[in-house]
Amino acid sequence: MSNKKLEHILNCHPMMKADITKGENTYLFDSFGKKIIDFEAGIWCAALGHSHPRVNAAMIEQINKIVHLHHKLTSDIAEALAVNLLELFHFQDGRAVFLSSGSEAVELSIRLSRLILPNKKNLTFSTSYLSAFFNSGIPRNKEQWVEIDFLQCSNCPNTECTIECNLLNRIEFSNISAFILEPAMCGRVLFPPYKLVKCLEKEVKNHGGMIVANEVTTGFGRTGKWFGYNHYDVAPDIIALGKSLGNGYPISAVVMSHDVAYQVEIKNFIYAQSHQNDPLGCATANEVLNVFKEDQIIDRSIRVGEFFKDYLLEIQQTCPVVKDVRGRGLMLAVELSIENAAEWIAEKMLKKGYFIGIVPQANVLRFSPALTITKHDIISMCKDLKSLLNELKV
Repeated sequence: MSNKKLEHILNCHPMMKADITKGENTYLFDSFGKKIIDFEAGIWCAALGHSHPRVNAAMIEQINKIVHLHHKLTSDIAEALAVNLLELFHFQDGRAVFLSSGSEAVELSIRLSRLILPNKKNLTFSTSYLSAFFNSGIPRNKEQWVEIDFLQCSNCPNTECTIECNLLNRIEFSNISAFILEPAMCGRVLFPPYKLVKCLEKEVKNHGGMIVANEVTTGFGRTGKWFGYNHYDVAPDIIALGKSLGNGYPISAVVMSHDVAYQVEIKNFIYAQSHQNDPLGCATANEVLNVFKEDQIIDRSIRVGEFFKDYLLEIQQTCPVVKDVRGRGLMLAVELSIENAAEWIAEKMLKKGYFIGIVPQANVLRFSPALTITKHDIISMCKDLKSLLNELKV
């Protein structure tokens, strides 16, 4: 492995020249045959592991039939996927549309909320990534957005949130079209307080606004529940999906209630792009959903996530440099008490055969592996991690 840049790939984020040629479940293999255990599931996408045999078989079968259609022509495969997702969300007679990336799904969800409730602002957490697009990405236009920093709630002694709180009393909820809920700060693995989310949901709904759940990263068992918003007992009107929906294949979705769909369709809203409702993406996602249900992947995420977190907590007891261990399901983090150590740890772990996530500026090591990871691989990684952590001095 080296940090050498590729000569013809745009350098717009940190890269490691690894020459990965193959993936099997949680294992990656480079051109020399070296095995690396992937604790990031690609970029949090391969929830069922790389090259899942059933998903790959479904893709190959569909490739041999048809990959892509004009958006005016219909496919029963897209309809089947829509029905599957609507049943999952209990959206009777709702609607869905299938795109290519999570950013597209979030962007369209926001656009629909503004279509239904125009001339209003959207509300979200200041830490929310939302999308890579200009309209909703960081930094956001304050003329269109109201942002709340939930990190300020960490020392709040109150058991319930009220709009009299200094964090909320400046918000004109009558001027909010939708609360865009991102159920986790995925980089640092931090979660908004339950009481805050419930208060915002109540106020936005009471003033006629909508709830949009961004489940691109937290969806499909990542946090130990089907979806991240399930931790908050929230009832979204629109849900944006991505990443794990295709297990690494680029398909995303916007799923909405019947009421939202009705309001969109009566306005004769036009939205069409090249890979909308493509058969290959929809066939892939249908099989991903089948595997999740038949193999009880959500239950596995809970069990294995608890095992993983307990092991990290044991490490914390004997390693003074570990400031905090936190997470839900198989979205976990270790925060270090010393600066400039995360990158060193990640580089050493990579040499030992483990790829882990880091947020250097926050001194955080992040673990979001495939939900199919084995306890054996978790134990192996934790032992090597503990050895490195004990080399650090507080």
